[in-house]
Amino acid sequence: MSSPIASSGPSEWRKFRIARIARESAVIKSFYLEAADGAPTAPHKAGQHLPIRLEQRGDQPALLRTYTISVAPSAPQLRISVRKLGVGSGQLHDDVAEGDLIECRVPGGDFVIDTAPAHPAVMVAAGVGITPILAMISHLVEESERTGAMRPVIVFYAARNTSERGFDDELSRLAERSKGRMTLVRLLKDIGDAVLGREYEEHGVLSAEMFRKYLGFQRHDFYLCGPPGYMQSVYDILIDHGVADHAIFAEAFGALSLKRQVANSVAEPLALPATEPVDVVFDAAGTRSTWSPGAGSLLELAEGAGLSPEFGCREGACGACKVPLLSGAVTYFRETSAACGPNEVLICSAVPAAGAEGSAHQVVLALR
Repeated sequence: MSSPIASSGPSEWRKFRIARIARESAVIKSFYLEAADGAPTAPHKAGQHLPIRLEQRGDQPALLRTYTISVAPSAPQLRISVRKLGVGSGQLHDDVAEGDLIECRVPGGDFVIDTAPAHPAVMVAAGVGITPILAMISHLVEESERTGAMRPVIVFYAARNTSERGFDDELSRLAERSKGRMTLVRLLKDIGDAVLGREYEEHGVLSAEMFRKYLGFQRHDFYLCGPPGYMQSVYDILIDHGVADHAIFAEAFGALSLKRQVANSVAEPLALPATEPVDVVFDAAGTRSTWSPGAGSLLELAEGAGLSPEFGCREGACGACKVPLLSGAVTYFRETSAACGPNEVLICSAVPAAGAEGSAHQVVLALR
């Protein structure tokens, strides 16, 4: 895609028009998006997600959600592919039509593919978890057509049945364009009347035996995306069979994050929460409140002060509530998985941190 708009920062919302809606399976729809003002859109990396904001009826606050971009960076339009599961996805499936406008922010996320290494990438997707994997494969194939060389890729794609599985034709075309550098292994839990070899390669759940069947003994990098429980199971299989943690890249959707096993490492301990009241300033207008021990998260404190911060999962997984920390110190009362810089705070999971002898200085945030 073209270079980003000079006037559009990462926290700014832009209107996008839904140019086309395509049904990919019984449970997945794709939404093709183009900037309503006709200006270039910000570039994305294969595997990143797109924050979107959906207006609600009446005085209900807008819904903020993040959905993976399911096309390569070179695609002429952005595309998100969404399984109907929950309020936000239900609104997209049932209430949004071609020509409607939604608001989007600059793409983000660090679950991305490196095209340079010569060793194979093994991609494991379950259900709608295929979406970042699809963008990554497309990017690898397009780079191979540009440069003449392609990083080998083996794709394990698990679905409940063929009616819920999407992108069959698209994946077949990518495999053909890869000229033998892409191997596709489709797994079905319920095979029904599906034909082995034509509509699926394996029956059941991905196992260590399947990895041994399709992978050689060379070095691999693994990219996982799907429901947390499924991805945790796959991760544990890989670790048990000697795959290094640093060779496993994962993006689980939902509130739970992957529990990693890193040998010979000691996690830096989190600071303790403040044990005394702390003055919290939220924005340039000077909106403030006082946090007290046991009062809940900084997000809840902001809402109690009459503000409407953006949020998505409220569990530290989506990153929608991330705001800059201008001064002071915070700590987290739950494990989070969303990427966050050293001067940023996931306010849904954070509280003021204790200083010397439990005291704490003022916390100043740059709430949008």
